[in-house]
Amino acid sequence: MKKYTNLCIVAIGVAAFLMGCGTQNESLSKGKELIKSDKRRKEERAAQQFKLAIQQEADNAEAHYLLGYYDSETFYEDGDPQKEKASIEERGKHMFLAYQNDKRKYREILVFETLRDRSPEVQNTALDALKRIYKQDDRKKLLNSLKKAIKSNDNRDRHDAQWVLAALGREDADTIIPILLDLLDYKREETRLNAVKALGKIGSEKAVPNLVQIVNSGSAKRKRDREVAEIRRLAVEALGNIGGAAVQELVAIVQNKGSSMRVDAIQALEKLGDERAVNPLLEVLSDQGSREVVVQF
Repeated sequence: MKKYTNLCIVAIGVAAFLMGCGTQNESLSKGKELIKSDKRRKEERAAQQFKLAIQQEADNAEAHYLLGYYDSETFYEDGDPQKEKASIEERGKHMFLAYQNDKRKYREILVFETLRDRSPEVQNTALDALKRIYKQDDRKKLLNSLKKAIKSNDNRDRHDAQWVLAALGREDADTIIPILLDLLDYKREETRLNAVKALGKIGSEKAVPNLVQIVNSGSAKRKRDREVAEIRRLAVEALGNIGGAAVQELVAIVQNKGSSMRVDAIQALEKLGDERAVNPLLEVLSDQGSREVVVQF
Protein backbone atom coordinates (compact mmCIF):
# COMPACT_ATOMS: atom_id res chain seq x y z
CA MET A 1 0.00 0.00 0.00
CA LYS A 2 2.84 2.32 0.90
CA LYS A 3 4.52 1.60 -2.44
CA TYR A 4 1.30 2.35 -4.28
CA THR A 5 0.94 5.64 -2.41
CA ASN A 6 4.50 6.65 -3.28
CA LEU A 7 3.86 5.90 -6.96
CA CYS A 8 0.73 8.05 -6.86
CA ILE A 9 2.70 10.93 -5.36
CA VAL A 10 5.37 10.62 -8.06
CA ALA A 11 2.71 10.49 -10.79
CA ILE A 12 1.00 13.56 -9.40
CA GLY A 13 4.34 15.36 -9.20
CA VAL A 14 5.23 14.57 -12.84
CA ALA A 15 1.77 15.65 -14.01
CA ALA A 16 2.09 18.91 -12.11
CA PHE A 17 5.54 19.49 -13.66
CA LEU A 18 4.25 18.88 -17.17
CA MET A 19 1.26 21.14 -16.57
CA GLY A 20 3.62 23.80 -15.28
CA CYS A 21 5.83 23.48 -18.37
CA GLY A 22 2.80 23.70 -20.60
CA THR A 23 1.71 26.90 -18.89
CA GLN A 24 5.20 28.38 -19.08
CA ASN A 25 5.55 27.67 -22.77
CA GLU A 26 2.02 28.50 -23.87
CA SER A 27 3.02 31.96 -25.09
CA LEU A 28 6.00 30.51 -26.96
CA SER A 29 3.71 28.03 -28.70
CA LYS A 30 1.27 30.78 -29.63
CA GLY A 31 4.08 32.87 -31.08
CA LYS A 32 5.38 29.99 -33.17
CA GLU A 33 1.87 29.29 -34.47
CA LEU A 34 1.50 32.94 -35.42
CA ILE A 35 4.72 32.79 -37.44
CA LYS A 36 3.33 29.86 -39.42
CA SER A 37 0.00 31.61 -40.03
CA ASP A 38 -1.05 34.10 -42.69
CA LYS A 39 -2.43 36.58 -40.17
CA ARG A 40 -1.85 40.31 -40.53
CA ARG A 41 1.31 41.61 -38.77
CA LYS A 42 2.00 38.10 -37.60
CA GLU A 43 5.68 38.75 -36.79
CA GLU A 44 4.87 41.68 -34.52
CA ARG A 45 2.16 39.72 -32.73
CA ALA A 46 4.46 36.71 -32.42
CA ALA A 47 7.18 38.91 -30.90
CA GLN A 48 4.72 40.01 -28.23
CA GLN A 49 4.07 36.35 -27.40
CA PHE A 50 7.79 35.64 -27.18
CA LYS A 51 8.12 38.54 -24.73
CA LEU A 52 5.36 37.02 -22.63
CA ALA A 53 7.10 33.65 -22.76
CA ILE A 54 10.27 35.25 -21.38
CA GLN A 55 8.29 36.94 -18.61
CA GLN A 56 6.93 33.54 -17.65
CA GLU A 57 10.23 31.70 -18.08
CA ALA A 58 13.28 33.99 -18.07
CA ASP A 59 15.72 31.27 -19.13
CA ASN A 60 13.73 30.02 -22.13
CA ALA A 61 16.45 29.90 -24.79
CA GLU A 62 14.10 29.44 -27.74
CA ALA A 63 11.90 32.39 -26.74
CA HIS A 64 14.96 34.65 -26.44
CA TYR A 65 16.29 33.52 -29.82
CA LEU A 66 12.97 33.98 -31.62
CA LEU A 67 12.46 37.40 -30.05
CA GLY A 68 15.89 38.44 -31.31
CA TYR A 69 15.05 37.05 -34.72
CA TYR A 70 11.57 38.55 -35.18
CA ASP A 71 11.35 41.69 -33.02
CA SER A 72 12.17 44.06 -35.89
CA GLU A 73 12.06 47.86 -35.77
CA THR A 74 10.12 47.77 -39.03
CA PHE A 75 7.08 46.46 -37.15
CA TYR A 76 6.66 49.74 -35.27
CA GLU A 77 5.66 53.28 -36.19
CA ASP A 78 8.00 56.22 -35.57
CA GLY A 79 7.63 57.39 -32.00
CA ASP A 80 6.48 53.99 -30.74
CA PRO A 81 8.56 53.23 -27.58
CA GLN A 82 8.76 49.59 -28.70
CA LYS A 83 10.79 50.60 -31.76
CA GLU A 84 13.79 51.60 -29.69
CA LYS A 85 13.67 48.29 -27.82
CA ALA A 86 13.80 46.44 -31.13
CA SER A 87 17.24 47.80 -32.08
CA ILE A 88 19.97 45.48 -33.36
CA GLU A 89 21.73 45.80 -30.01
CA GLU A 90 18.61 44.86 -28.05
CA ARG A 91 17.85 41.94 -30.35
CA GLY A 92 21.47 40.80 -30.13
CA LYS A 93 21.13 40.66 -26.35
CA HIS A 94 18.26 38.21 -26.70
CA MET A 95 20.19 35.97 -29.10
CA PHE A 96 23.09 36.08 -26.65
CA LEU A 97 20.74 35.07 -23.80
CA ALA A 98 19.53 32.18 -25.95
CA TYR A 99 23.17 31.11 -26.28
CA GLN A 100 23.79 31.46 -22.55
CA ASN A 101 20.90 29.12 -21.80
CA ASP A 102 21.93 26.52 -24.42
CA LYS A 103 25.47 27.27 -25.50
CA ARG A 104 26.37 24.49 -27.88
CA LYS A 105 23.05 24.56 -29.73
CA TYR A 106 22.81 28.30 -30.27
CA ARG A 107 26.50 28.84 -31.02
CA GLU A 108 26.08 26.49 -33.98
CA ILE A 109 22.73 28.03 -34.95
CA LEU A 110 24.16 31.55 -34.93
CA VAL A 111 27.23 30.63 -37.00
CA PHE A 112 25.74 28.17 -39.45
CA GLU A 113 22.10 29.26 -39.74
CA THR A 114 21.29 32.78 -38.56
CA LEU A 115 24.13 34.41 -40.50
CA ARG A 116 22.68 32.89 -43.67
CA ASP A 117 19.44 34.85 -43.35
CA ARG A 118 18.74 37.18 -46.25
CA SER A 119 17.77 40.03 -43.94
CA PRO A 120 20.69 42.38 -43.11
CA GLU A 121 18.93 43.12 -39.82
CA VAL A 122 18.99 39.46 -38.81
CA GLN A 123 22.61 39.06 -39.97
CA ASN A 124 23.70 42.08 -37.93
CA THR A 125 21.75 40.83 -34.94
CA ALA A 126 23.61 37.52 -35.15
CA LEU A 127 26.90 39.41 -35.46
CA ASP A 128 26.06 41.44 -32.36
CA ALA A 129 25.34 38.23 -30.43
CA LEU A 130 28.58 36.61 -31.63
CA LYS A 131 30.56 39.68 -30.56
CA ARG A 132 29.01 39.34 -27.11
CA ILE A 133 29.99 35.67 -26.96
CA TYR A 134 33.54 36.61 -27.97
CA LYS A 135 33.84 39.31 -25.32
CA GLN A 136 31.89 37.76 -22.46
CA ASP A 137 32.00 33.99 -22.81
CA ASP A 138 33.89 31.09 -24.41
CA ARG A 139 35.78 32.70 -27.28
CA LYS A 140 37.87 29.57 -27.88
CA LYS A 141 34.84 27.48 -28.83
CA LEU A 142 33.40 30.31 -30.90
CA LEU A 143 36.65 30.66 -32.82
CA ASN A 144 36.69 26.90 -33.39
CA SER A 145 33.21 27.15 -34.92
CA LEU A 146 34.28 30.07 -37.12
CA LYS A 147 37.40 28.20 -38.27
CA LYS A 148 35.23 25.21 -39.08
CA ALA A 149 32.94 27.48 -41.11
CA ILE A 150 35.70 29.22 -43.07
CA LYS A 151 37.18 25.81 -43.95
CA SER A 152 33.78 24.46 -45.02
CA ASN A 153 33.04 23.29 -48.54
CA ASP A 154 29.98 25.54 -48.45
CA ASN A 155 30.61 28.96 -49.95
CA ARG A 156 28.09 30.74 -47.71
CA ASP A 157 29.68 29.34 -44.55
CA ARG A 158 33.08 30.57 -45.69
CA HIS A 159 31.74 34.02 -46.58
CA ASP A 160 29.87 34.40 -43.29
CA ALA A 161 32.89 33.28 -41.26
CA GLN A 162 35.25 35.77 -42.90
CA TRP A 163 32.71 38.54 -42.34
CA VAL A 164 32.53 37.76 -38.61
CA LEU A 165 36.29 37.22 -38.26
CA ALA A 166 36.92 40.57 -39.94
CA ALA A 167 34.50 42.28 -37.53
CA LEU A 168 36.19 40.62 -34.54
CA GLY A 169 39.62 41.42 -35.94
CA ARG A 170 38.90 45.13 -36.16
CA GLU A 171 38.45 45.06 -32.37
CA ASP A 172 41.05 42.40 -31.48
CA ALA A 173 43.62 42.15 -34.27
CA ASP A 174 46.23 40.47 -32.04
CA THR A 175 44.05 37.38 -31.68
CA ILE A 176 42.33 37.18 -35.07
CA ILE A 177 45.15 38.03 -37.48
CA PRO A 178 47.34 35.01 -36.54
CA ILE A 179 44.33 32.75 -37.19
CA LEU A 180 43.83 34.27 -40.64
CA LEU A 181 47.56 34.12 -41.46
CA ASP A 182 47.57 30.39 -40.69
CA LEU A 183 44.64 29.96 -43.07
CA LEU A 184 46.69 31.41 -45.94
CA ASP A 185 48.33 27.99 -46.26
CA TYR A 186 45.11 25.99 -46.08
CA LYS A 187 44.56 23.46 -48.87
CA ARG A 188 41.17 24.82 -50.00
CA GLU A 189 41.60 27.76 -52.36
CA GLU A 190 38.30 29.38 -51.34
CA THR A 191 39.37 29.36 -47.68
CA ARG A 192 42.60 31.15 -48.50
CA LEU A 193 40.64 33.65 -50.59
CA ASN A 194 38.31 34.48 -47.70
CA ALA A 195 41.23 34.78 -45.28
CA VAL A 196 42.79 37.41 -47.58
CA LYS A 197 39.48 39.27 -47.77
CA ALA A 198 39.19 39.34 -43.98
CA LEU A 199 42.76 40.62 -43.59
CA GLY A 200 41.98 43.45 -45.98
CA LYS A 201 38.85 44.38 -44.07
CA ILE A 202 40.70 44.40 -40.73
CA GLY A 203 43.29 46.76 -42.21
CA SER A 204 46.19 45.94 -39.89
CA GLU A 205 49.77 46.46 -41.08
CA LYS A 206 50.70 43.18 -39.38
CA ALA A 207 49.35 41.35 -42.41
CA VAL A 208 51.44 43.28 -44.96
CA PRO A 209 54.46 40.89 -45.22
CA ASN A 210 52.23 37.86 -45.78
CA LEU A 211 50.12 39.63 -48.37
CA VAL A 212 53.20 40.81 -50.23
CA GLN A 213 54.50 37.24 -50.23
CA ILE A 214 51.26 36.11 -51.85
CA VAL A 215 51.50 38.78 -54.55
CA ASN A 216 55.14 37.97 -55.30
CA SER A 217 54.47 34.23 -55.44
CA GLY A 218 53.31 34.75 -59.02
CA SER A 219 56.94 34.81 -60.14
CA ALA A 220 57.91 31.59 -58.32
CA LYS A 221 59.66 29.02 -60.49
CA ARG A 222 57.60 26.08 -59.31
CA LYS A 223 53.91 26.15 -60.08
CA ARG A 224 53.00 24.70 -56.69
CA ASP A 225 54.60 27.73 -55.03
CA ARG A 226 52.46 30.21 -56.99
CA GLU A 227 49.19 31.39 -55.54
CA VAL A 228 46.30 31.57 -57.99
CA ALA A 229 45.81 34.88 -59.78
CA GLU A 230 42.47 35.72 -58.11
CA ILE A 231 43.94 35.46 -54.61
CA ARG A 232 47.01 37.47 -55.65
CA ARG A 233 44.70 40.16 -57.00
CA LEU A 234 42.74 40.20 -53.73
CA ALA A 235 46.02 40.44 -51.80
CA VAL A 236 46.84 43.62 -53.75
CA GLU A 237 43.38 44.95 -52.99
CA ALA A 238 43.88 44.12 -49.30
CA LEU A 239 47.18 46.03 -49.29
CA GLY A 240 45.30 48.98 -50.76
CA ASN A 241 42.75 48.79 -47.95
CA ILE A 242 45.50 48.70 -45.33
CA GLY A 243 47.52 51.66 -46.64
CA GLY A 244 50.27 52.98 -44.37
CA ALA A 245 53.24 50.62 -44.59
CA ALA A 246 51.55 48.86 -47.52
CA VAL A 247 52.02 51.89 -49.80
CA GLN A 248 55.74 51.27 -50.34
CA GLU A 249 55.02 47.61 -51.05
CA LEU A 250 52.44 48.59 -53.66
CA VAL A 251 54.94 51.00 -55.21
CA ALA A 252 57.46 48.15 -55.41
CA ILE A 253 54.90 46.00 -57.23
CA VAL A 254 54.25 48.83 -59.70
CA GLN A 255 57.97 49.21 -60.33
CA ASN A 256 58.41 45.48 -60.91
CA LYS A 257 57.88 45.20 -64.66
CA GLY A 258 57.73 41.44 -64.37
CA SER A 259 54.74 41.47 -62.04
CA SER A 260 51.35 40.58 -63.45
CA MET A 261 49.78 42.59 -60.61
CA ARG A 262 51.15 45.99 -61.67
CA VAL A 263 47.85 47.37 -62.94
CA ASP A 264 46.03 46.17 -59.83
CA ALA A 265 48.67 47.86 -57.65
CA ILE A 266 48.30 51.10 -59.65
CA GLN A 267 44.54 51.05 -59.11
CA ALA A 268 45.02 50.38 -55.38
CA LEU A 269 47.42 53.32 -55.09
CA GLU A 270 45.03 55.56 -56.98
CA LYS A 271 42.28 54.80 -54.45
CA LEU A 272 44.64 55.53 -51.57
CA GLY A 273 45.71 58.88 -53.03
CA ASP A 274 49.00 58.74 -51.09
CA GLU A 275 51.53 61.34 -52.31
CA ARG A 276 54.34 58.77 -52.01
CA ALA A 277 52.87 57.03 -55.04
CA VAL A 278 52.81 60.06 -57.36
CA ASN A 279 56.31 59.79 -58.85
CA PRO A 280 56.23 56.00 -59.33
CA LEU A 281 52.88 56.32 -61.08
CA LEU A 282 54.17 59.11 -63.33
CA GLU A 283 57.05 56.86 -64.33
CA VAL A 284 54.74 54.10 -65.55
CA LEU A 285 52.46 56.38 -67.58
CA SER A 286 54.66 55.88 -70.63
CA ASP A 287 54.66 52.09 -70.25
CA GLN A 288 52.67 50.20 -72.82
CA GLY A 289 50.47 47.34 -71.75
CA SER A 290 47.40 45.39 -72.72
CA ARG A 291 45.21 47.11 -70.09
CA GLU A 292 44.29 50.76 -70.18
CA VAL A 293 44.66 52.50 -66.83
CA VAL A 294 43.34 55.92 -65.93
CA VAL A 295 45.03 57.46 -62.92
CA GLN A 296 43.51 60.43 -61.13
CA PHE A 297 44.84 62.20 -58.03
